[in-house]
Amino acid sequence: MVKNKHLENMSNLPLGFTISILDQIPWEPHVMGNSIRKVLHNDSSNGTYVHYRYSSPGGAEKIRQLHLTINETFYFISGDLPFWEYTCPEDIEGELVTFRNGFFMDRKPYSIHGRKPYPKSKTGCTLLIWNSGGGEFEADTSESIQIPFKGNMPSFDKSFTRPIIIDSEKLEWTDHPNGSNWKWRLLSTEKNNTNLTPRPVSIIYVPPLWKDTKMKPLNFTESVAWVFVLSGSLAIEVNGKNIDINHGTYIRWDSNIKIILPLTTSPIGCTLLCVGHDLKRE
Repeated sequence: MVKNKHLENMSNLPLGFTISILDQIPWEPHVMGNSIRKVLHNDSSNGTYVHYRYSSPGGAEKIRQLHLTINETFYFISGDLPFWEYTCPEDIEGELVTFRNGFFMDRKPYSIHGRKPYPKSKTGCTLLIWNSGGGEFEADTSESIQIPFKGNMPSFDKSFTRPIIIDSEKLEWTDHPNGSNWKWRLLSTEKNNTNLTPRPVSIIYVPPLWKDTKMKPLNFTESVAWVFVLSGSLAIEVNGKNIDINHGTYIRWDSNIKIILPLTTSPIGCTLLCVGHDLKRE
C-alpha cells in the first residue's frame, strides 16, 4: 500500500476537515448480503453516510420495496447493475434499468424498486452511495417496506415517486462559470433541503496545470460539502496548509474551513464529483 506523504500526519488537519483515501480503507460487510463496502463517512448522530460499495455479479431474489423517509443517491463507478423500477404497487411488470459507469440516480421516498434473478449482473459494480439519514435503513423493516407482487398490498397515504436517473456520459460538457476551460455536467440543481441528500451535485473537470491565481478560499455557507476525485490529481489548500489529493480520494469539509479547491492541478488535470457545492468563485 502506497501512503500519501502529505497525509501521514493527520493530526495537523483542522477540525471539520476529513480525508479518506480509498486504497487505505478496508472492505467490510454490508447489511445487503451481496455487497461489501468502504465507509468514507459515517455520522452516528443523524445516520448519514457515504459508502463506496461493491455489489457482486449475478442475479438477486425477486423483491421490491420503497423507503418511507430516506433519500438515497448513487453515482456508479464501474460495472453493471440491473434494477427494476415500478410506478405503483399495481405495476407488477416494472421497467428494467441497467446502471453502468457514469450513471447518477437520486431516489426520494416512496419510489418502488427492486431486483430479480434475471437479468444477472455480468461483472458486478462499484458505486458511491450517500443517504439523508437512517443509518442501515435498507435492513430496517419500519423504513424499507416490502411490496408483494400479488395478494394483499400495503396501503399508503402519499403519492409514489420516480427516481431521477441520468447517464452522465451522454451529457455534453458545458463551460463552468469559473472559466479557464473548466467544464461541468450538472446532475442535480435542486435547493438544499434538510430531508434530502446535499445539493447541488455535478461532475467538474479542471484542465491540466491549472493554477488558482486569486488565491481566495471558496465562499461556502452550507452545512455539508464533499468531493470525490474520479480521475487525475490536484493540490488544495486547507486553512493555509497545502495537501496533494489523488484519484480515489474523498474530502469533506464544514463551513468553517477555509479551503482553496483546487489550488493547482497535475499534468493530467482532474475530474471531480462535487456534492453540496459547485466550486464557483465569486
